[in-house]
Order: sequence, then C-alpha cells, then structure tokens
Amino acid sequence: MTVIEKTGLYASIFIILFLLCLIAFSKNGILDYKALKEKETAVLEETRIVDLANQKLENEIKSLKIDMEYIKHVAKHEQDMAEEDELIFKDRSENKRDTP
Repeated sequence: MTVIEKTGLYASIFIILFLLCLIAFSKNGILDYKALKEKETAVLEETRIVDLANQKLENEIKSLKIDMEYIKHVAKHEQDMAEEDELIFKDRSENKRDTP
C-alpha cells in the first residue's frame, strides 16, 4: 500500500468511528432513544394504573347514585352512621392502650 492509500484508509476508519460515536452518543442518538423508550414505558404503565383507579371511582360514583344498599353500606362503615333501630358499640380499651 502506498502512503496515500494508507492515509485514505486511516481517514476512512476515523470518519466511520466518528460517525458511529455521533450516532450512539449525540443528543438524539441511540442512548437517548433507549432512555426515552424506558420513560415512555414507565409513563404508559402509570397511565394504565391511573385509568384503573379512575374506572374504580366511576363505578363507585355510579353505585352511589343508584344503589341504595351500597349507599347504606358506605354510610354505615365509612361514616359511622346507623339506622334508626341500630345501636353502635365502640371499644374504648384500644384508646386506653395507645395513651401512656
């Protein structure tokens, strides 16, 4: 090989390596693409979880609008309400154990 051929070969190898580095490490390169794909997956998973929570809340709202038995259940167990003929007994021994 002549000197010109060697110089051309080395220059070509250098340019190819430089371009490969640009493709891999530049702002919109392969590494950023992988990071964005991972972030997209995480955001889609979070969106799925929020959608499930929204669906659950929508079902609860519908039940609270039309299902009288569910309304009674919520009033009884979450709001500590009772019907006219019911008595509620609360155990105060738990409160005494918590206080020193």
